[in-house]
Amino acid sequence: MEGMERAENFVFFEYSPLYRQMAILQALFEGITKHSELALKAGIVPSLVNKYLKNFEKEGLVRKTKKGYELTSEGIVRLNYLRLGYLSEISQMYKSIELKFQDIFLKITGKKDLCVYGAGVVGKMLAQLISTRQTHNVVAFLDEDEKKVGSRIEGIPVMPLDTRVQADAYIVASFKNAESMAKKLLDKGYRNVYTVEFSKDRLRLVWKG
Repeated sequence: MEGMERAENFVFFEYSPLYRQMAILQALFEGITKHSELALKAGIVPSLVNKYLKNFEKEGLVRKTKKGYELTSEGIVRLNYLRLGYLSEISQMYKSIELKFQDIFLKITGKKDLCVYGAGVVGKMLAQLISTRQTHNVVAFLDEDEKKVGSRIEGIPVMPLDTRVQADAYIVASFKNAESMAKKLLDKGYRNVYTVEFSKDRLRLVWKG
């Protein structure tokens, strides 16, 4: 299940009991029976897998076989309900995230090609966020770290600060040094320079010139 597999890559989301149920049932549906693999899918220690399996068996969701456990028809129905609930919550979460980033996309409306100054963690996350919209394209990173210059992040080239990058807007990817970095870009003749900051729990762009 694509959505479920992606969720395992996000470190800020803990595995809830319902997610664990879905993960184990999904693994059994795929023919996975080893406790160690079931535990890995569900984000629990192997010793807890037995507890889930025994509860599933009592509810008639799984049956024991010579090879391990397999889903019953009731188990498949429960799995489908859990899948639907999971996708529904992702949809709600996506809407909430859209609101938190609304200011960013409003500020860069009509600005297709963007350049991010700062190829660190903040820059990478901003590029990933911007790339979710087909209307925007991060053409390059600018950075002063010689170790990063010449590399690529998410397929985007990292160029030295002295490079003249043609873009519709330039976003400073730093919270600590935002003002000094923005000044460097402005001093080099760049325009439509923005910094990022949080206003309560929403991320917004601040125009600097």
